[in-house]
Amino acid sequence: MIRTVNCDFCWSKHVVRKGFRKNMVVIKQKYFCNDCEKWFVVDDGFKRMRSKPEHIVRALHEYSDGVSLKKVRDHLSQHDNVKVTKWAIRQWVVRYSKLLKKTKRDSALQRLKGLSTTMKNISVSKKHISVT
Repeated sequence: MIRTVNCDFCWSKHVVRKGFRKNMVVIKQKYFCNDCEKWFVVDDGFKRMRSKPEHIVRALHEYSDGVSLKKVRDHLSQHDNVKVTKWAIRQWVVRYSKLLKKTKRDSALQRLKGLSTTMKNISVSKKHISVT
């Protein structure tokens, strides 16, 4: 499946790939719009982040599991050799909190749907319970 890219500025489909943008963390594909003649990089959800997406996701996962910011920072420092402040982790949590809430809500809904289908398949009589 080929993903079409639209220009971030004029939403044109006349876009071509033209090189890469590099920083300390990641290399991203650059695009050039033939209509408005502007360069852009497709936003992958980690726009303007200076840490690797893997480290951000790991920190968010640990924080959502109930680990304190200090312990998340210490874990990243010990296991991944990443120096990051508690403030930076907190900013990641604030930035991605809506996404975290949505995924938690969706997973809870999936569990409820599974439970309701299981409950429908259980029939109860006076002497025994059968599952179909």
